Amino acid sequence: MQNYKYLIFDVDDTLLDFYPAFATAQRNIAEKLGIEPSKEYSETDEKCGWKAWEESSLDKTEEKDVQENYHVYYYQYLRKHFEYLLEAYGEVCDVQELVNCYLKSISSSKVMKEPDTLSIYVRLSKRYKLVLATNGIERVQKERLSDFLPYTYRLYISEEIGYIKPTADFYNYVISDLECRLEECLMIGDSITNDMIGAKSIGMDVCYYNPKGKIKPVNVLVDYEVNSIHDLVQIL
Repeated sequence: MQNYKYLIFDVDDTLLDFYPAFATAQRNIAEKLGIEPSKEYSETDEKCGWKAWEESSLDKTEEKDVQENYHVYYYQYLRKHFEYLLEAYGEVCDVQELVNCYLKSISSSKVMKEPDTLSIYVRLSKRYKLVLATNGIERVQKERLSDFLPYTYRLYISEEIGYIKPTADFYNYVISDLECRLEECLMIGDSITNDMIGAKSIGMDVCYYNPKGKIKPVNVLVDYEVNSIHDLVQIL
């Protein structure tokens, strides 16, 4: 095992579970619109969201245009999402009001990916300098991460620093700001593209957090793979 000094953690679906945050936002939007938050509503809302997501090209993070305008496109995606939802139900509401409701709902959700996630994070902070690296909206992520921040050495949010994962610019910014060497760092995350490939692109060691046991692409090399936050403690 390499003698690491910095552990760099992804946030969504690595430390925090995004789905409960999204489900809370769905219910709050439904309540605001006076719609019963049924299974049918959830399915309709998700279809509207995926349609808006695909049109916004937010998955194409390898494209320069998306890299440079990711957060502009993200806000456009949110507006489209709720425009499609209003159209689907024939409702009238200020779209920006729905966007604000969604972001506030996401901000308030702090459900851990695993029950012991925070306690293990605190434990690791006694031996390593812990770093958080996330694509996201500054005001949302800072609120969601409030329980982690007292034990965190640095926090890097894409909207704040101007670069997104998986770009080399994002990871080089982190290394430069930490004033450290690559070999001192281990990136830990659940995304093959954003976390594993992104960090590997500049030569950083990576640990694939894979709680669902997904099959990893054969052409993607990782240094470690864990299925639980407890496994991370074991390999470190």
